[in-house]
Amino acid sequence: MKILVFGVNSPDYMQDDLYHGLKTVYGTDIESNVNLSYLYSDYDGYTGQLYGRGFSYAKNIDPELRVVVNKRQIFERLQSRYYDSVIYLSNRRSMELFDVVVAYLDRHKIALIDGEDDTEVMTVKGTIQFKRELISDPHPHLFPISFAMPAEKICRISPVKERMISAQVPSSDRKYAFSSEREYYEEYQSSIYAITHKKAGWDCKRHYEIMANHCIPLFEGIADCPENIMTTLPKKYLARIAKNHHKAGESTEREWRLFLVEWLWQNCTTAALAEYVVDHIMG
Repeated sequence: MKILVFGVNSPDYMQDDLYHGLKTVYGTDIESNVNLSYLYSDYDGYTGQLYGRGFSYAKNIDPELRVVVNKRQIFERLQSRYYDSVIYLSNRRSMELFDVVVAYLDRHKIALIDGEDDTEVMTVKGTIQFKRELISDPHPHLFPISFAMPAEKICRISPVKERMISAQVPSSDRKYAFSSEREYYEEYQSSIYAITHKKAGWDCKRHYEIMANHCIPLFEGIADCPENIMTTLPKKYLARIAKNHHKAGESTEREWRLFLVEWLWQNCTTAALAEYVVDHIMG
């Protein structure tokens, strides 16, 4: 399976989740037009200056998996029908060489990923499109897509709980309470619950980070989430938690935590995300 991906060389959660998953599943068969250096473990920049301080996505990929191709190589590979598929990881930010791609590859083998917070869909005839904040009904060329977590970031042991609710509460400003990913994760690991809610869009990395650290999301307004947004999360289960948490005992809370972390492991890894996208393209 040879796949060319077009990306933008700056952090974008949807792009970075999918790229990580593609590299996890397909390795060097994934070639890209940009370096995406901040995703590789040999990144020598300061992750604290990245969006969200790079938490959960930066420096996770083995640099031996890096394959960057220039325009000449892309032309040659397309002309020789080398690629099985082309994926635009952030189609609202870059559609580089699209005219060239469609000249050599069937449109139904081209995927456009829209991870933006708004609900607008930029229709490109014949391609397979994925929209994160999807409020319309899916159809044979349009599918929902959600954020994910690298499997290696999911805590597989049950941590000791020191407080009922995490002091980390989402807000509209861009201030970060933690200087390191470890501190951020430990806050959730030591808490039974953590508050989360819709911000610019319903889908948010925070939901997954909470669950990945054996913490229970108290998702405000989850019952109002449209059907085709956050389709990989157990929204009905989370809605029951939001409604009943005040009367839950220790055994119930433990049951919830174990269910949610296992759900994340089975349904919300970046590898599962990559397989979901590729299955729709190749199917």
